[in-house]
Parts: sequence; C-alpha cells; structure tokens
Amino acid sequence: MQSGNIIIASSGTGGHIYPGIAVARELEKKGFKAVFFISSNAASLEIMKDEGFEYVAFNLAGMPRKVSFSFAVFAVKLTAAFFKSLKYILKFKARAVFGAGGYISVPAACAAWFLRKKIYIHEQNSLAGAANKFLNLIASKTFISFEGGKKYFKKKNLVLSGYPVRKEILSVSKQEACDALGVAQNIFTVLIFGGSLGAVKLNEIAVKAMAELSSKENIQVLHITGLKNYDEVSASVKNKKNYKIFAYMRDIKYAYCASDAVISRAGAGAVFELKALNKPAVLTPYPYAAGNHQFYNAKELDGAIIIEEKDLTPQNLCEAVIKLKNASKQEVSAQKPSHKDALLGQVLPAQEIIANTIDGELGLRNG
Repeated sequence: MQSGNIIIASSGTGGHIYPGIAVARELEKKGFKAVFFISSNAASLEIMKDEGFEYVAFNLAGMPRKVSFSFAVFAVKLTAAFFKSLKYILKFKARAVFGAGGYISVPAACAAWFLRKKIYIHEQNSLAGAANKFLNLIASKTFISFEGGKKYFKKKNLVLSGYPVRKEILSVSKQEACDALGVAQNIFTVLIFGGSLGAVKLNEIAVKAMAELSSKENIQVLHITGLKNYDEVSASVKNKKNYKIFAYMRDIKYAYCASDAVISRAGAGAVFELKALNKPAVLTPYPYAAGNHQFYNAKELDGAIIIEEKDLTPQNLCEAVIKLKNASKQEVSAQKPSHKDALLGQVLPAQEIIANTIDGELGLRNG
C-alpha cells in the first residue's frame, strides 16, 4: 500500500497557513497525513507548534521586486529550497504536494514535478499571483477562490472551490464570545484588525477615529494591533472605558463573533470569513499588495464599504462606522440568518471540495 503522506506548502503569515490547515484536517479524515513545508519565521513556527502538525521549515521569504543583491540571495535560497524539497518529499514518501500559498509553493511544486508526483495549488485572491500562474502549467488541479480568477490561468484544470474558512470561527455564539472576552453583549461592537502582522497606518487612523467615537456613541471597540503597534496604540487609548486592545489573537473566532461590524484589510481570508459570518465591514485594502489584489478582493464582498488607504481619514472612517451601526438597527427585526445558517447555501465548504477532489485522484483506496 502506498504512503498517505501529502506535503502542504504554505509559507508567510496566517493568511496562507490557516487555509492549509483547514485542508489538512479534511485530508486527515480521508486517511492522509499532512506534512507542512513552511517559512522559518516566528509566526509560522508558532502556528505549526500550536496546531501539532509535522513540519519542515525553510529559510525563504518573499521575492524582491527589483534586481539587486537581495534578488541574487533570494535566487540562491530558492535553489536550496528546491533541493531541500526533493530530500523531504522522498523522505516522507509523499504522493503529492498541495501549494496553499507563499513562495515555498514554487520549489516544493517544482520538486514534486521532477519526482513525478501530483501537484495541486490554491489561488486565494481574485487577482492571481505570478507564482500560481506558473505553477498552474504543471499542476494536476488549480483551485480558485473567486469566479473571476479563471481568466488568469492558461491551463484550464480549474476547480472553483472558494476559500477554506476555518470551521471553528462558525462555532461560537455572540454571548459565548462576549463572555470569553469580558465585554458587554448589548453594545454595538467594532472589531479592528490588520491581519497577523498588523497595519501601521490603519491602526493609526482607526484608533483616532474609534477612540473618539466610542466615547460619544454607544460603541465598544476590540482592536487587534499586531505586535509592532501594540505599545503605541495602548498608550493612546489608555483609560478608555470601551476600548480593549490585543497585540495578537490566535483564536480570532471570539473577536469575530462578539463584533457587530469589522474594520480590516482585505486579504482573501478576511473577505471569506466576513462573508461566512455575515459581518458588515469597512475594508481598507493593503496598497502595496502585489497587483493591488486586496482591492479586487474587497470588491467581492457584497455591502462592504471600501476606503482606500490614500483616502482614509478619521472622519470618513467614523462616518462609515455610523452608517453600519444605523443599518444594523434596521436589520434587528428582519431576523437576519445566523452565520451557521449562512453557509447552508454552499454545497460544500472549500476545504471539503479540495480534499474530495484530491482524494478522488489520489485516494488511498486507489493506491
């Protein structure tokens, strides 16, 4: 009987790693064992250790945008990562590689191609990245989150899967979440976060807007700053009654479920999580994302208020939040469906679509 090992290549921040974990959980149910290839950064290592998966860490970061000495160093590291991938694919007798995002997907998938292993990739964003456009040519299946992603790929081996949203964020009621965070349930609650690394300008403007608004309106704030900005934000909201800050929140389900509206960046993960949870949102796309892909992600979230960072001010952010708060009053009597019911319209969650497709081609029963 063949090995049931599958490599999941998923580097960078939680936005790439958590979807990989969601897929890994589904693959485990089908008898496979997932081994992760990740970056050696602290965030990736901490997530892996918490989740309990076997992993191999690679010293590889994002590709420099300009030809320089840094680009030469990156090329050397990329080549080293290819040979390291060969070694560990053989060591684990892996039958396939699933690229869940980040630059580690390239050497891992190329090593799999060299060894004649199956390759699967997932494009999370509405605007496909250069790495996945290339890997699509050698992949058995390319999974995409957004319908509009189809036009970017030459090889039409596409499966519209959606984005693997962690099921645990759908498992908590607002009361449970408020109790866990120690906040009031009957106050309009705004969650602010900029992704696992935080967002300097978003933090700066949001804290000016919401610190003032929370003192004037019946609003409380949950602000996840990121480690870099925590001290600065903490000092600026000191003694604010309805303002709670967190440097980082690994289990973000409580903050999501306690909130009535969200201010955030527009990574694919945030967009799909907000959609799954039926959360009104103000989205400020990260302006330096490749191809401005976060702006296009944001446009996929129906009803979201989009304010580009160059246009963001405390005043228009306050106005957007008030607009969402007033709209929420009108929806109270409309019996808006819960986030658990909201996903019933989907045939299957993305991670199940991905795992079922891989199992259909590679399943242990076929080995």
